[in-house]
Amino acid sequence: RSGTVQDLDTRCLVFTELQTRLKEAENGAIVTQRKLNRTQTELLEVQGLFNSTQEALVGVKSNLGVIGGELNETRSELSGARRELGAMGGELNETKRLLEDTKLELEDTKFELKNVTESKCALQKGNLTKWDILYSPAYYNKTFTHRLYQQLTTTWDSISNKLFVMTITDKVIELIKDLEDGQIDRCGDLL
Repeated sequence: RSGTVQDLDTRCLVFTELQTRLKEAENGAIVTQRKLNRTQTELLEVQGLFNSTQEALVGVKSNLGVIGGELNETRSELSGARRELGAMGGELNETKRLLEDTKLELEDTKFELKNVTESKCALQKGNLTKWDILYSPAYYNKTFTHRLYQQLTTTWDSISNKLFVMTITDKVIELIKDLEDGQIDRCGDLL
């Protein structure tokens, strides 16, 4: 050994100081290791959250794909429904037109019927038989009575007795129109 006590003391001091620094460095390393461990744990937790978020995102993307397909299908159905609605609109317009035409025809017919009922004899001159008078409002759908008989006696003396108590209808009028005067006596049995 060489050196003096003082050198030794100085060296001891340096050595102690180095030991203290080493101890401090070790303590600092321990603290840093703990922080590193905590950070690593936090990083693992964040990694787990990131992975679960990615999985959730994949699920969301998958759901979006399904929803997108359903949306496209719904759009297609909506387009079909719109086409059907357009066709129905055309049918509705045609039905409205037909209804309007029918309404006009009905109004014309009502007007004609009103004119027929308002006139004493709605028959017009032309190709008439003696039986067409039964279509007039005075006789049509009425029970044949003595009063009606008296109105007809001047023109029908030969058949009036057979018509008592009969209701004058289309069937009766058409049957009588086809008969000859000689056949009228037998028509009461047919009616």
